[in-house]
Amino acid sequence: MANTTLQTITRLIQALAFSCLAFASLADEAALYDLAPPGSAFLRIINLQKSKPDEPITVRIQAKRLTAEVYCSASKFIYLPAGDYNQRVAGLRWKGSLQAGKGYSLLLADNNATLLRDYRAENSRRGMLAVYNFSNRSQVSLQTAKSARPVLSNISQMAAAARPINPLKSAFSVVDSTATEEVIAQTEAMIFQPGVLSSLFICNDQSGLFARWADPAGDD
Repeated sequence: MANTTLQTITRLIQALAFSCLAFASLADEAALYDLAPPGSAFLRIINLQKSKPDEPITVRIQAKRLTAEVYCSASKFIYLPAGDYNQRVAGLRWKGSLQAGKGYSLLLADNNATLLRDYRAENSRRGMLAVYNFSNRSQVSLQTAKSARPVLSNISQMAAAARPINPLKSAFSVVDSTATEEVIAQTEAMIFQPGVLSSLFICNDQSGLFARWADPAGDD
């Protein structure tokens, strides 16, 4: 009887913790979109500077501060006026156009800045899983860690793919999809939340290939 009561209490605590985490994440994202004037675009930076892997990148765009702490990490999203941009960011020339209501990532590598059309979670009942191939593999795929079911396939180098995902907790395997179907990395488990974008980066450093969530808590 005591064990049953303890298990029930433990499940209630876990459910409450998940609910609080989801509420906090949704509040952050809802605040971003609610505060954005009509016609805004949404932008973050991704640090891909291999020459300084442990150093953060901090930039200002339209007087707003964005920081990506280490190599293969991202800043939070900010909102900006839609339109054309032509300026220096982190010592690199960035020239691009932002469309109203769309999300973007500015990839800051050692020698170039590239604008990547990004994703937003547009369904308040489901999350969005996005996977970015910043590795040295020409194509990668994602599958579930336990059952090896396909999730996202054939993501080209320096490209991304995304799909809606139900609220759950799951880990994944990254597969080289060119020929061998070799599992080349494993992810930590992610708690997916309704209305929240969860970004997985596949990268290389001196120690090899690895997978990293943009935010371990599941909130971009």
